[in-house]
Amino acid sequence: MAPVIRNTLVTVILLISVPHPGHAAGEETLPSFHWSYPLLDQLRLRGYFTSLFISNRPFTRGAIAAELRRVRSDIDTDRRQPSQAEQGLLDLLAAEFRPELDELSGAVAPNRLKLGLIGTLDAASRPHALERSDLVYYGINPMSGGTKAREAIRSTVSVGLGDHLALYHSLRADRNLKDDPAYIGKPFRGFNAYTEQAYVQGTFRPVHFTLGRDFLVLGSGKSGNLLLSDNSRTFDQYRVDLTASFVRFTAFGIALDDVPLDTVIVRGQGPVNTARRFINGHRLDFRLAQWGSIGVSEVIIYGGPRRTFELAFINPVNFYHGEQLNDESLGRTGSELASLDIDLFPVPRLELFGELLIDDVKIERVNTSDLEPSKVGLLIGAQYADPFGLDGVSVRAEYVRVANRTYNTLFNEWERFVHRNRPIGYFLGNNVDRLDLTASGWAGRTVFVSGSYEYTRQGRDNITSPYNTDYLNVPSVDAGYTEPFPFGPVQRTHALNLGARYVPSVDVQFRVDVRLAHVTDFGFAPGVVKNQVQLFRAGVFINFNRIVGWE
Repeated sequence: MAPVIRNTLVTVILLISVPHPGHAAGEETLPSFHWSYPLLDQLRLRGYFTSLFISNRPFTRGAIAAELRRVRSDIDTDRRQPSQAEQGLLDLLAAEFRPELDELSGAVAPNRLKLGLIGTLDAASRPHALERSDLVYYGINPMSGGTKAREAIRSTVSVGLGDHLALYHSLRADRNLKDDPAYIGKPFRGFNAYTEQAYVQGTFRPVHFTLGRDFLVLGSGKSGNLLLSDNSRTFDQYRVDLTASFVRFTAFGIALDDVPLDTVIVRGQGPVNTARRFINGHRLDFRLAQWGSIGVSEVIIYGGPRRTFELAFINPVNFYHGEQLNDESLGRTGSELASLDIDLFPVPRLELFGELLIDDVKIERVNTSDLEPSKVGLLIGAQYADPFGLDGVSVRAEYVRVANRTYNTLFNEWERFVHRNRPIGYFLGNNVDRLDLTASGWAGRTVFVSGSYEYTRQGRDNITSPYNTDYLNVPSVDAGYTEPFPFGPVQRTHALNLGARYVPSVDVQFRVDVRLAHVTDFGFAPGVVKNQVQLFRAGVFINFNRIVGWE
């Protein structure tokens, strides 16, 4: 860990010595759960925000404000005439990012302290049959069965220092976490709480750096992402972005949670023997002007007893595959994943997007181990705005398929692609495919409604399952090996999801969600059929911010 800290400090010192214009408070990132992301996606579909690297998130608030100012300039000079629905979305975003817009205009002090509270109250109901079940991986919000109301509070502190640096801290206290079987933490007075974000960030153009705990989401998918998603807890990470015109290079390192290697527990110390776990990665984003973007990523997950960050993997321009193959005999093993994501806008109001994830593909056919099926994931989709002239309406189709054994590992448990008991990649894990058809739209400027149909096939084997090696049991390589997909007992779900959101202001929002499902072979038990209201939820969101500036 020491080399990482030393190298990061050297980088920061070198960057600070170079004068560049910046806006510190605007470097605060926008959490991936923020309500404005769907608005940004809808406006990008309609030709706005073309300068954002749309598949590399989170965005900074300052970057969004800069795009809003650009859009406002186009509207004021009649280069762009938004529709009524588009103007409504732009007005909501302008209200949300008003402090950053003022900062860009020079109307605020160079140093800024922002204190905030985000409160939610959800009254929800779901069947007892889903209580603390493995179906938490299958798209059901984690909570015990029955009907109850649970509140959650996020406190935020943001400090912008001068023109370059920003510090941010967010604490999440949430009574819903006590019902999440994947949650790691200790309750206090009915609440579970943890630090969700805590980082220092800075921009010394063309370099942007992050050191601390934050989100990191890569990919063009709408229902989820195959490589790095926001399904697991936020990552303790360092990250450096180098942006030059239409190209961005990103390098990062992540410290994951440790894995116990035995059941020996010492009171007050935890497991005696543990394996440490790390991810290093790099990515290239190419922005194709108004036509879209392409992203290429490579990551490696590795670890073990007494292992720490490897300088060979911290190296941002090193290729991981060859490095770990050459050092495998030294015990410096790892599991690499590569991805390609594309987001294209070939004609106005049409978006084509996709992701390809490659975990492992066997090319040689020398022994039976080479018969292992390919571990890959595929996500493809299309989205269209304003069909039949319906202003503010969007329709989307998306299909996801993740092969069995993807994200899993045969030998080293610490190389499984999970963080704090949740998949790091696609939220349903592996051995699954899913079709999603969605229609959504704005009724006026304050009401958003959506409806979707999904069909999901989920095999019982998943990331945390024992690694299946049936392919080793064939008599010879020439005999070959095939298996069905999904593999093993399969649960099939047809579901209808309905939602509505009332947004009287950016600081107060109300929502209602209903999920109706028909499930066959429920819980992977043959012949068991369930027709359920799997979720009914009504909730309110309230946001409060107070900003103080000084010279």
